[in-house]
Amino acid sequence: MPNQKSGQGFRQALAGDIAPGGWDNCPMSPRSRGRPPGRGRQSSRRPAAGRGGPAGFVLPPEDESALPAGETTDCWFDEPDPADRRSWAMPSGHGTHQGVDLELLDPGDENELTFLIEAQHTELEDGLRCDEEVIADGEPFSPRLHIAMHQVVANQLLADDPPETWQAVQRLAGLGYDWHNVMHMIAALVGDDLHRAVTEQRTFDPGDFARRLNGLPGHWPSPQALGLL
Repeated sequence: MPNQKSGQGFRQALAGDIAPGGWDNCPMSPRSRGRPPGRGRQSSRRPAAGRGGPAGFVLPPEDESALPAGETTDCWFDEPDPADRRSWAMPSGHGTHQGVDLELLDPGDENELTFLIEAQHTELEDGLRCDEEVIADGEPFSPRLHIAMHQVVANQLLADDPPETWQAVQRLAGLGYDWHNVMHMIAALVGDDLHRAVTEQRTFDPGDFARRLNGLPGHWPSPQALGLL
C-alpha cells in the first residue's frame, strides 16, 4: 500500500479473516453501503451483550427507534471541512465512548484513531468485542475488517499518500457525496487491492489505484438517489 503504516495495520487486521472462500464476506457493511448517515454523524450508546442484546447482535444504524428506552446519544462527530484534509480523515469527535472523552484523542496516534473509528460505528460494538462476523441484510461481514478499511483510508488522508486519495475526496464531495459514502467508495478500492495481494500475491500498483480513484463514483448511487441533495 502507498502508506506503509496503514498497509501494515490492515494486513494485521486481515489475520484470521481470510480463508479459502472467506472473501465472500462483504468488506463493507451491507447496511451502511450507500446509506446516507444522519446529519451530525451521531453515535448511540446501547446495552452490551448480556444487558439487553445477544452477542453479535447488530443494531441497524439507521433505525434509532430500535434503541432501548432510556438510551441516549453519547457521542457525535462534526461534518468535515471540505477544504481540510485532516478533518476528512477523521471528523472531530465530541462526547464520550466507553467512558473516554473523544476530544482528548489524537487521530495521528494509530490506537486512538482506531478507537475514534469504532466510536463512529457503535452498531458494530458487539461484533468487535466478540471478534466474529455479524449478519446484516442476510449477508455476513467482518466488523474488524470494516473498521480496518476505514483506518487505511484515514491514514492515506492523514499522510496525503497517495495524494490522489485527497483529490478524489474533494471531487466526490463537490458532487454532493457525504463523508461516509466517500470513505466507503475509496475503502472498496482498498479492499480490492488487498484481496488481490492476499489471494494472488499481486503487488500494489499506484497508477492503477489512481485510475480507479478517478473512476469514482462508478456504479455508486448518485447523491440525489441517496437523498443527500
